[in-house]
Amino acid sequence: MVKGIILAFLAFAVFAWGDAVVKAIGHDLDPFEVTFFGYVIPLLLSPAFMKPGDRLTDLVRWKSPWLMALRVFFISVTTPLSVMAFTRLPFAEAFALLFLMPSLVTVLSIFVLKETVRWRRGLAVCAAFVGVLIIVRPGFREILPGHVIAIAAALCSAGGVIMGRMIGTTEKRYTLIGSVFLGTAVIAGVLMIPGFTWPTPPQWGLLLAFAATAFAAQAFFVVATTYAPADRLGAAQYSQILWALLIGALFFDEWPDAMALVGIAIVVAAGLFIFAREQTLKKAPAASSSAGSPREQTAIEQSSL
Repeated sequence: MVKGIILAFLAFAVFAWGDAVVKAIGHDLDPFEVTFFGYVIPLLLSPAFMKPGDRLTDLVRWKSPWLMALRVFFISVTTPLSVMAFTRLPFAEAFALLFLMPSLVTVLSIFVLKETVRWRRGLAVCAAFVGVLIIVRPGFREILPGHVIAIAAALCSAGGVIMGRMIGTTEKRYTLIGSVFLGTAVIAGVLMIPGFTWPTPPQWGLLLAFAATAFAAQAFFVVATTYAPADRLGAAQYSQILWALLIGALFFDEWPDAMALVGIAIVVAAGLFIFAREQTLKKAPAASSSAGSPREQTAIEQSSL
């Protein structure tokens, strides 16, 4: 268990540094182009996640085609939206808005999965939205496109998680991981065509670094799940906000004000409470029977990037 937790923290640290690389690229390249090159290389390396008996055709051979298509679409769209958010907002602020995802999952689960959300989780969801209002402060400062984009990314990521819960454990691990690499590369590859510019040598270096972190972080998380259940490792995701604060301050000279820090703390605390509460409910037979199919959480769904 301890090895799994350590590897999970390492995976999400690598994800955070990958997002820092994305921010370093800035506005110099089209976000869809950044996404394409960041995922086409992990796609080529994805056979490393194959188990005995898996085939390359498993990437598109889905047992639940409609649910898988929606899952791939939601997660694939999340990445370019996240790239846009990171290049338009302070690093920690973008992360905090993306961490609205667990609260959005709870809301969507009411309408899509017909789950019963009791008052404790309901209050946590309300607190998360209050935290977002404190961060954005509408009426007191300008609401930037990056704020809307980050929230849209969180919503798409939540949609991907909901689809994953509906799919359950019917799909192979390689299918779940590789199909996201494939879908993201295809969607971003098509959308990057109008704004494509050939990267400069320094930009190639950053793109390769982004691709390396995407693959390495996924690999660390997969190995972590061999030592501990994936749903027990999800809380490690919130360590990313600490990396975001550190990286933003040291490398991008971004220092959140006191109000922003309060909002970030509320959003993160609400997300952690929702995670802990769901783990408690999963242990109760009645709750498990009403929650639908078992959950499949990959590192991509956990990071939402």
